[in-house]
Amino acid sequence: MEVLLEKTIEIAKTAGRMMLSASGFSIDTKGTKENYVTTTDLEIQKYLRKALTEALPGSKFMGEEDDLPGNVPESYSEQDLIWIVDPIDGTSNYAHGIPNSVTAIGLVRAGEPIMGVVYHPYLDEIFFAEKGKGAFRNGQQIHVSNRPVGKGLFCTAWSCYNKARAALCFDVSQRMYSICDDIRRTGTAAYELCLLAKGAADLYFEVNLAPWDYTASMCILSEAGGVACSQYGKIRTDRPCLVIAANTAENLEIIKNIVAEEAAKHPEAGITF
Repeated sequence: MEVLLEKTIEIAKTAGRMMLSASGFSIDTKGTKENYVTTTDLEIQKYLRKALTEALPGSKFMGEEDDLPGNVPESYSEQDLIWIVDPIDGTSNYAHGIPNSVTAIGLVRAGEPIMGVVYHPYLDEIFFAEKGKGAFRNGQQIHVSNRPVGKGLFCTAWSCYNKARAALCFDVSQRMYSICDDIRRTGTAAYELCLLAKGAADLYFEVNLAPWDYTASMCILSEAGGVACSQYGKIRTDRPCLVIAANTAENLEIIKNIVAEEAAKHPEAGITF
């Protein structure tokens, strides 16, 4: 696994260089007008599929740009080794020229993330973790903070792709804003979860994320001492889910209770615990 991790880090860095060097890329949308895809996303995913499955023969691959019903590979066995990949997390940032996007690569076995690599090419910042061996940023071990909610930074977003859920997100944000230090919304879930892992942020909520948005970062966050849950209890890697994360179990419970209370007021969001 150590050799595979080293290979995966180099693959992620190559993908990052592809992101930075691309010029004249075209932009399209998928599903909704806010959900961008660029030719760079497609080129990087094609590269990642080949490089990662060659690095681990017999492994399977799920990427954000796969043309699958619901983008969930129902034919994959729970026992398969599956790469779950977002070639560019933060595509809207990328399409608008905002230098805040990452490549996220997670490896899952029996439904559990066992490796995660997230590379921010604009900052040359690489986060990585292997299950049971700690989390690292640029080679230095990282750990979540011990800040209480009242001193914490809360990362979130407002359901851009399904704005029927926006009212729930805004109400959660308003309640969290009244008790935390401040709010950040950077446009890349994978990176925000890494900020939580390294102790820069402390609290997190998004109403709906896909496995490629969080799988890599969840391995990193867990190895950094963080905690997370969804409406299903544990975080799922086989379907989209709500994601709540925090630096401590106490803070996680505070966010979870607020989200559950607000979800009960917003049946249009379709979120139940």
